[in-house]
Amino acid sequence: MISKIFQEFFVERRKIEEYRRRGKKIIGTMCNTVPEEVIHAFGAVPIRLFGVNEFKEVYAKFPSWMCSYSRGVMEDALRGFKVDGVVSSTTDDTKIHLFSSYTFYVKPDFSYLIQFPFVKDELSFQFFKDELERFSLKLANFLKVDIDEKKLRDSVKIYNEYRILCSRIDSLRSMENPKVSGSEFLSLMLISQQMLKEDFLQIARDFYREAERREGREDYKIRVHVSGTDFTDVNFLRNLEEWGLAIVSDDFCTSAAYYSGLVDDSSIESVAKRYFSICSCTMSAKDSPIDERIEFISRRIEKSEAEAAILMKERGCEICGHQCSWIVRELNVPVLVLDYEYPISIEQYKTRVEAFIESFGR
Repeated sequence: MISKIFQEFFVERRKIEEYRRRGKKIIGTMCNTVPEEVIHAFGAVPIRLFGVNEFKEVYAKFPSWMCSYSRGVMEDALRGFKVDGVVSSTTDDTKIHLFSSYTFYVKPDFSYLIQFPFVKDELSFQFFKDELERFSLKLANFLKVDIDEKKLRDSVKIYNEYRILCSRIDSLRSMENPKVSGSEFLSLMLISQQMLKEDFLQIARDFYREAERREGREDYKIRVHVSGTDFTDVNFLRNLEEWGLAIVSDDFCTSAAYYSGLVDDSSIESVAKRYFSICSCTMSAKDSPIDERIEFISRRIEKSEAEAAILMKERGCEICGHQCSWIVRELNVPVLVLDYEYPISIEQYKTRVEAFIESFGR
């Protein structure tokens, strides 16, 4: 079921085309710190821009040192996939450069770069809340709608319901005999970011009921947590599982880090609190962003009872480059680091994964 849905909604984008026919504006986002509830409340469709994993057109417009995620988004746009508006934030340099290049070459009708504070303190939070209010006003003017507190409350309710359901599905892959695979869960998460959440909820409920009835997988050799940033390669995770891994948790920006955290109420302040707390590129007055990310990863490893971790270190990603060595040092489980760049060549990793399993597996 999931593979068919993935093909239709993520690859063929049938749902997005249906929204266009219904007259809805499509607003593409480039990172997790864009408040989708606000976009949703104004009647537009927020989708996460993922792009493609093969590059041709982009090299004429984009520096080669940019990460694969950024290149994929630009490649997709240059091949003809357009959105009505694009929103990103200043969470890392590559996303800023991607936003700049995208708006220059693609020229969407609406664009906004959210100024995201680096330090987590009261003054920074107040700035971020005010920034979300400015963003809301700009987007409302573009969409020609009024800012409506009731619609924001309804959107927050839908998104919280979505996050709670994702957490329940996630718990099925961390069971002793996992009922949901890591590749299935990533597929679901990617699908959910390409459509309205109220449309996705029924798909997720049906999947949850079906998955609950499964017996669960017993033939794995080691339980692993997979770590990374904007990871989208479902086939790669499927190969890891075929080689003997049970992927029981992750912290991808496109998966667990995307759905984690609820919004307390329908105010812009509460929306700001949720998004202000989830980014691994910010730090509190006492801790660094690395400390907060390691804490998030460690909690997920403990909850899922993962026996090891695999770090997907994307070449060109400044977050991976800065944080990878710290994560390896601080985690209390065996760690395998896999450098990758799209398109991923599967066979070069098989021997390393098999050796890792032989060393630490059952």
